[in-house]
Amino acid sequence: MEGSVNLRGYNSKNILVLVDGQQMNTAWNSTVDWNMIPVENIRKVEVVSGGQSALYGGRAVGGVINIMTKSAKENGVHGAVNLGYGSHNTVKQSYMASGRKDRLNWGVFYESKITDGWRSYLSSYAIKNSKGKNNFTGVDTSSLDTTADGKEYIIGDRGKKEVMSESYGFNLGYDFTEDRKLTYKFTHSNYTWKYTDPRSYLSAGFSKPSGVPASTFFGNRGWRVYDMQSLTYNDQKDKIHAHFGMTDYTKSGYITPDKTVKASRTFDGAGSKTSYPSKSWDFDLNKRWTAGSHTILFGGSYGKDRFDETIWKTVSDWKSWDSAVKGNKDDQWLGGKAKSWALYIQDKWKLSSRWAAYIGGRYDYYEKYGGYNYYRGNAPTRLESDSYHQFSPKLSASYALDDHTNLYLSFGKSFAPPLLYQLYRYAEPSYGGRYEPNPSLKPETTTNWELGIKKDLGKTKISADLFYARTKDYIDLVTIGKTAKGADIKTYKNVGEARTHGAELSVTHKFSSLWSVYANYTWQLGKVADADNGYAMGRDYEIPRHLFHSGVTYTNHPWTVNVDSMFVSARNEPGWKSGKFKSRDAYFLLNMDTAYAVNKNLSVQFSIYNILDREYYDQESASDKYYAGDGRTFTLSARYSF
Repeated sequence: MEGSVNLRGYNSKNILVLVDGQQMNTAWNSTVDWNMIPVENIRKVEVVSGGQSALYGGRAVGGVINIMTKSAKENGVHGAVNLGYGSHNTVKQSYMASGRKDRLNWGVFYESKITDGWRSYLSSYAIKNSKGKNNFTGVDTSSLDTTADGKEYIIGDRGKKEVMSESYGFNLGYDFTEDRKLTYKFTHSNYTWKYTDPRSYLSAGFSKPSGVPASTFFGNRGWRVYDMQSLTYNDQKDKIHAHFGMTDYTKSGYITPDKTVKASRTFDGAGSKTSYPSKSWDFDLNKRWTAGSHTILFGGSYGKDRFDETIWKTVSDWKSWDSAVKGNKDDQWLGGKAKSWALYIQDKWKLSSRWAAYIGGRYDYYEKYGGYNYYRGNAPTRLESDSYHQFSPKLSASYALDDHTNLYLSFGKSFAPPLLYQLYRYAEPSYGGRYEPNPSLKPETTTNWELGIKKDLGKTKISADLFYARTKDYIDLVTIGKTAKGADIKTYKNVGEARTHGAELSVTHKFSSLWSVYANYTWQLGKVADADNGYAMGRDYEIPRHLFHSGVTYTNHPWTVNVDSMFVSARNEPGWKSGKFKSRDAYFLLNMDTAYAVNKNLSVQFSIYNILDREYYDQESASDKYYAGDGRTFTLSARYSF
């Protein structure tokens, strides 16, 4: 299953994801390709929720996820092999080896996943008749379901989404002393997807009654390739940390079939190709000092992003990235750049044995520039440049009521520049309409408050939080007009405010050395300026009001069993019909992971996802269509380490 993440109403566009200190959010749209992160090479994952922009910058409005990978700690050569097979003909394999010789350490890895996928993307067709009657000629629509708002018929699906992802890389490290270390890491990743077996629910099959093109059922094919490099120097003695990194998406884009492609066994034909490679550089240097009751962190950072988009209206083969391009006056080139630098400081002040305060802030300078847009045969149009700066304070205090209870209160501000694709992207999706760039976008600024308590009762640990976030100049996708054929023209605009507030409660309890349980409940409510309603504040239906996560773990060597559950409440706008396709109703998922240690080197794992085989719709695509979640799936794997 392809992954996503959400922290207190924020998705990965506003959650900073780091792998060994290197930012994984793309320069293109700040999303994270979770499938391209080598899971078997992960040593530890740290999650910090709430606004962290005062230290980490604009992408950390919702929190930070820091992923740390493995490295050799002892002399000698070590390694592991993991092989797995599961539902949808899913094959996973990973190979790792690492070693250390005195001050030098090294590691190599390879990981891949190939799956036939599941049918997740529905094909629909809008009712065009002004009298509300369907426009399908000779088709019994009583057998077709309608979308959540009743305006479209579900007429098929794109088929199974086949995915191939692989990553490989290496790391080299040298310890100058026990406290001073230099590490270089390189990762190369490939990710491709395609839909291969479209299905029609129409009685006439793919014969396009009333003008429905066969390409409605086909979907697109996509490719992503990136190289990630990082160089890190860490001095524990003098408390100096320096990091330089680059993430280069050398290939990123998709091909969509042309409407002239006919339904056949192979679905061959022409298409249109969109390519948007991007590149990010970042550098960070900081130092810590301890002076009495103060621990001070001071640092600076620099970052640069760019992307270049090319749209070819006609390519000879919509299934091949390297297919021949047929020159067309509508072929288009566009792109842009952004850079930023910042200074930040934080003082951890131990006021007394019970009181501690964190006082700090960050000064950001951001510049968008180099925007361009032109069609074949025309001179480039230069898009406007601009710069912004802001100081973002961070203040928090904690008070220890006793040795087991801690209270804390925090306040902070965040500065989040617009994403490159919001500024410069242009697109004409196959389902109609178009997206236009808006280079005049201003950064968002967010104010965060949090009040919480943590209680350690030995076997039971409890934490409770109240949180509030208010964003000014909130950026949202809005409709600004119609094409000649009546399709929507959309762009990103600063629509006004967005607000999120809620409460979170977490409990863990260890019954014995064998049994433990955990539970987390979040209530949250989001409101946002509605561009279709005079920019009045209305509920943000992208944010579920209730989230509940719980589980139980049993550990008794050689067995380890974990049963995990998750509940997500409904996110349907008023008037939408619950129970229909694409209606995001509430859903509950139950999963189980079991591991058996055959010996100290060999273990076997068996997992069941969605035990109850629930049907649900969750992930939203760029075309406002909703993907069906996967049903019950099984995975069996074996791991051998040495």
